[in-house]
Amino acid sequence: MNIKTLLFFSMILVYSDVFAAEQITIYRWIDKEDVVHFSQNQPPHDDYIEISMAKNQKSAATIEKDMSSLSSQSTDKSFVTAQENSDAIDNINQDKCITARDNLSTLQNFDKIQYKDETGNVKVLGALEKQQQLAMNEKQVEVYCTE
Repeated sequence: MNIKTLLFFSMILVYSDVFAAEQITIYRWIDKEDVVHFSQNQPPHDDYIEISMAKNQKSAATIEKDMSSLSSQSTDKSFVTAQENSDAIDNINQDKCITARDNLSTLQNFDKIQYKDETGNVKVLGALEKQQQLAMNEKQVEVYCTE
């Protein structure tokens, strides 16, 4: 094997690793004891949510710059920022709570539920799919609704 071939295959290996890391799939599920789990490995059961995450494109230099500017702020500003973040998170959770409760109400009150899949085709939830959606939305109500 000559040097050019070895170099070519090495470059392919490096680039394939880079592109493989661009999209990461995370699995989320809740066990029998109501403990939430996250993993990159698919669980053996079917009661999980698949989350696709894109790699963060922010450079390390930008992150360091942001961190240094944050640390130079006064504690009063940090407290205000923390309070604003807490309020924003509460608002997001409230919105998700409302959505989860609406979904749960729809699933409980109607026998036939239509939805659009990724390609835009209208489909009807089967009995098993409806049970899975009910379980998922009940868990979302538990997680997001604190009232």
